[in-house]
Amino acid sequence: MYNDINLTDLENNILNRINYYINENKRVNIETIAKDCFVSKGTIVKLAKKLGFSGYSEMFYVTLASRKNSLSVDFSNMNGIFKDNSSENYVNELCNLLWCYRDSKIYLDSLGICDSARDYYLQKLLIFGFNAFNSYHFEAFHVPNPGLYLFFSYSGNNSTIIDKVKVAINNGFHVIALTANENSLLKNLANYTVVVSGNRSERENYQPNLFTANLIILFELVLSEYSKKYLKMEENIDCKK
Repeated sequence: MYNDINLTDLENNILNRINYYINENKRVNIETIAKDCFVSKGTIVKLAKKLGFSGYSEMFYVTLASRKNSLSVDFSNMNGIFKDNSSENYVNELCNLLWCYRDSKIYLDSLGICDSARDYYLQKLLIFGFNAFNSYHFEAFHVPNPGLYLFFSYSGNNSTIIDKVKVAINNGFHVIALTANENSLLKNLANYTVVVSGNRSERENYQPNLFTANLIILFELVLSEYSKKYLKMEENIDCKK
C-alpha cells in the first residue's frame, strides 16, 4: 500500500504489527502498538503523518479499509460487552425474566443517547409477541397487571430516572436497569442491573462509545437464548416471579 514511500525497518515493523491485528479481526489502539513495537506513541503519530494521515486512527482505518478481506467482528466472546465477567449470567437472567413476565406489560424508558437502543428493544419485543410499550408518564404504572420496566441510561443518576423507578417499584413493577455506571443510583434502586460497557470522551480526543451498540448486541443474544430455551419447547414451564 505504501510502496512509493521510503520506510525504515522500524516503520515497516509498526505497519506489520497493525496488519497483524487486522488479520486477527481486532481493532487495536495506539498504546498497544507502541508497547508491542517498543516505541513511543509520538513515533507512531510521526509515521502516520509521513504517510499523509492526520494521526493514528485515520492510518489504522484506512489500512483496514484497504484490505481485501473486510473486518468481520465476532461477538461470540461476549465479555467485552460488559464491565465484568457476568455475560452469560446477564443473558440467562434477562431471558428468564422475559419468560416469567411474558403475559405482563413490559415498559421501556431511556434518557440520553441510548434512545435508539430502547426503540430497537421495543420493536424486537413486539416481533416476539410481547405486550411492550414505550413509557413516558408516571400514570402508566398504575395498572392491574404490572410487569417489567426496563430503563436505559448511561450514567443512571438523573433525578427524573430515580423518581420514575421509585414509582414503578411502588406499583409492583420489576425494574431492570441497563447502565454503564456500576455505582449509579439507578443500579442501587433496580431489582436487576446489567452494567454495559461504554466510553465517554471529549470531541478533541474522541474514542468510540459503544454503549448503545453493546445494548443492541446484548438483546440479540438474549432473544437467541430465549428462542432456543422457550420457543422450541413442547411443555409449559412453571415460573415463579
